[in-house]
Amino acid sequence: MDDAAPGAVLDPRVLPQPHVETVEQALVAPMPEGRELACGVFRADGSFVQQSRTLYSSDRFTSQPELPEAAEVLPGRHLFIGIGRHHFGHFLLECISRLWPLAEGRYDALVLIPMHGIDFGAVFQRRLKAFVDMLSDGVPVHFVEAPVRVEALDVPTQGMGHRDWITGTPEFRRFIRGRLQAVVTPQGDEKIYLSRSLLKRAGQMVDQEERIERLMRKAGYTILHPQRHSLPEQCARYAAARQIVGPDGSAFHLAPFVMRPGTRVGLIQRRWRQGAFDALANQIEAFCDVELVKMNPLLRPDEGPGPEDVPPPLDYRRLMRKLEAGGFL
Repeated sequence: MDDAAPGAVLDPRVLPQPHVETVEQALVAPMPEGRELACGVFRADGSFVQQSRTLYSSDRFTSQPELPEAAEVLPGRHLFIGIGRHHFGHFLLECISRLWPLAEGRYDALVLIPMHGIDFGAVFQRRLKAFVDMLSDGVPVHFVEAPVRVEALDVPTQGMGHRDWITGTPEFRRFIRGRLQAVVTPQGDEKIYLSRSLLKRAGQMVDQEERIERLMRKAGYTILHPQRHSLPEQCARYAAARQIVGPDGSAFHLAPFVMRPGTRVGLIQRRWRQGAFDALANQIEAFCDVELVKMNPLLRPDEGPGPEDVPPPLDYRRLMRKLEAGGFL
């Protein structure tokens, strides 16, 4: 681990070198209401631990909170794992990314700050806990909803994150692929298409996707709706597949953690957010030695981006040609 100086300035363009600061008698501040997402860790002398800030978008960090006055006491040694949001992709980039010190140390609990204004505990129990247990071997999670004084708290840098942090550190890549390889048994079909057609909001969907699904079924693909499967089940499916095709989205943040080398991946651009699409492609290539084919079948808008509540139109025949050229049909 790098012995970076505590308090080093965080830069959204440069993924920090792996570093863990052990804070004795750490004071952890929860996240109150507010757009600044103020929260984090203070040392016993009242100074703020800068690397407890979380990169939660391409260029924004959680801000420094006010120093709390009173706190409950949490004895033992614990690992700070950042903030918890209900959006699965954000959870992977902002929370799971701090678990890498588990490769070397043992902890009494993982310390997590829930996003304000949501019942994160319910989301965690229903959807995320099983995946965290796979990575941590069942270490309990302590939600900081009121200030807490922690006897000993390890505060690691994020091992990956949004945009320029997406490729992850070697330490994080080794940790997450190693942990999941040890506990995931590949189970499922060799050819899968990751669909978004059953998501709730129209803006999350893909233009003409039911038509695309029919095409992929005819080519021998199983249509998989990730949100209908637990995270351990998704991992088993991605580990078993030899060809994975689908539109960009959170499922492709998870799949690179478990895909086998040599897997053929067809990543379809579904919206005019080039930076996000390119970052996702970079993550896939960084985490696993796969054959990645990027496809953009979108029709270029005449006058700026279209409305957020409808998917951008795509050229179905162009997509067919790209799938054929990539060897997926």
